[in-house]
Amino acid sequence: MKVYKVMITPDAESDLVELKDYITFELLSPGTALAYIQEIKTEIAKLEYLAPSIAPVQEKPFKSMEIRKIVANNFYVYYWINENTDTVFVLNIIYKRRDQLKALKHLLSE
Repeated sequence: MKVYKVMITPDAESDLVELKDYITFELLSPGTALAYIQEIKTEIAKLEYLAPSIAPVQEKPFKSMEIRKIVANNFYVYYWINENTDTVFVLNIIYKRRDQLKALKHLLSE
């Protein structure tokens, strides 16, 4: 079984910080914030060996970019695999009820 290196991009790291800050300071629940972050990171770590088993997102325009997603708690974790370097790049972590296309529009301009 191939093992991939998992890299969290600055955008995804920013998503985690925003999530932690929102739950900690807006909802006043630092313990819940920590639990959410831990659960998301646990799911991300599984990408070391599960990344290619998830089909690419079928919605345009992400299908042609071979972006994939997994569910971690109430969030989608979007990622891309570079097979040349055996690296998984975690692109964003977005709340499931948000407009996903709008939240990912920055990917279209890259």
